[in-house]
Amino acid sequence: MPVGRSVRVAVVGGGVIGLCVAHYLERGGAEVILIERARVGGGCSDGNGGWVCPSISRPLPAPGLTLTSLRWLLRSDSPLYIRPAAILDLAGWLWAFRGYCNAESYAAGVAALAALNATTDSLYRGLAEEGVEFERAEAGTILAYDNEAERDQACALLAKLGEERVGRVDLLDSRALREAEPGLRGDLIGLHVRGDTHVRPESLCAGLAASLEARGVRILAGVEVVGFAREGRRVRMALTAGPATEGAASGRQPREPIEADLFVVATGAEAGALLGMLGCALPLQAGKGYSITVRDARARLRQPVHVAPARIGFTPFRGALRIIGTMEFSGINRHLDRRRVALLERAARRYVPGALDGGERVDWVGMRPVLPDGLPAIGRLPDMDNVHVATGHQMLGVTLAPSTGWALAQLVLEGRSDIDLTPFDPARFA
Repeated sequence: MPVGRSVRVAVVGGGVIGLCVAHYLERGGAEVILIERARVGGGCSDGNGGWVCPSISRPLPAPGLTLTSLRWLLRSDSPLYIRPAAILDLAGWLWAFRGYCNAESYAAGVAALAALNATTDSLYRGLAEEGVEFERAEAGTILAYDNEAERDQACALLAKLGEERVGRVDLLDSRALREAEPGLRGDLIGLHVRGDTHVRPESLCAGLAASLEARGVRILAGVEVVGFAREGRRVRMALTAGPATEGAASGRQPREPIEADLFVVATGAEAGALLGMLGCALPLQAGKGYSITVRDARARLRQPVHVAPARIGFTPFRGALRIIGTMEFSGINRHLDRRRVALLERAARRYVPGALDGGERVDWVGMRPVLPDGLPAIGRLPDMDNVHVATGHQMLGVTLAPSTGWALAQLVLEGRSDIDLTPFDPARFA
């Protein structure tokens, strides 16, 4: 498909992935329309930690995890939790996940994500230089541990990635860690990964949306894609619905169909149902994450901190502190489980006293899209000539969003990409 304004692309999904895809498509010369069922940037992109961390970009399935060891995951107070009522529905997905818990798959996944991350820093700098306004800081990240073995293992993995990928890594004993981050408590040791950055995800989504609209991209918020009209291997239009008008008999009413030459589905964990309408069974599950954001928190941190013993993170923003963590598998739903919030509260009180003390507080839950191998799906759908997908980024959506958008825009408009997208091909699950 030649590049040009005659090429019309409909991007379904207004989170950070969809926004970045739309950004680079428009920059590539396409006419873009963005469709979001609710509020742009209001899904999983809204309350996450905002870490841009190639250093910890790894697949979720790890060597040594077996079905026997999954039993502790049924405890609601564990960092990784599987809701018992959802086990039957998740059984097939968990079995597939287990199949990737080996050293060979893990190493291949780390390498694939490292390659996708090779352009992350330059692309984020490029967004700022292009005039996209968002909060960003280059303070690095503290990775804190309670034992040398785990810290040294992480340090060895970072060494394999290389300083050109993750920046300089400083080894911190307990005294050096207290000096680097006085607000952190506990007898911990750590690593300071200087190449990591962080952004405030709400500001990134708002900045991308404002930039797109300023360049003439049509954004339809509150419009849901409910089906497709297709001709053979091609989608001709997306069928949509929106809020009911006054006096309507039902909750949502049909809207005008959206015609386009090409379509990109970037609706996160909910992409599975939409892709199923096109005959693509992408095995997506929601790995729900939680956060607490406290405005003007009494505690002060200099950079994001990940506390490995508690599997919890802290991100300092301008005028706010965000506490992030937990992974919950309970199906596709937005239910906020107060037990998971309490887990964050206990860890926050232990490791960063004063983190919960301040002004307005917002508790949040979001559905991270997770595939069994822990890698995203980026590419053209099998058996469809003009439909592409970008989803499955698990906890790495903000980190991988610009490189995903840039690579997919190349693939959509030019039929090729400078980044090898073979490990992320959606057809690997066909």
